[in-house]
Amino acid sequence: MSRVAPQDAMDLQAVKPWLDRDERLLREHQRARLAELLPKSHVLQTMFEMRHELAAVWGRSMATREQLVAQLRDWCRRAETSEITPLAEFAR
Repeated sequence: MSRVAPQDAMDLQAVKPWLDRDERLLREHQRARLAELLPKSHVLQTMFEMRHELAAVWGRSMATREQLVAQLRDWCRRAETSEITPLAEFAR
């Protein structure tokens, strides 16, 4: 995996608190900054995307129980094989 440039690493560190928030609660400039910086880190980009996917699975109230279980299992399988230790551990 490629290394992140030192300035990008500092910028990414600064936006980490935003990654846990519901994106709807972020200000426009925060969303724009995330969109600019996340592609510079494969790990953070993947974790951000997987978080949104998991939230979408939980938000599907019209899906059957079987559909939700299948979607959750698929999400967990992808998280476990992501080679991102915190994501894989969370999935387990």
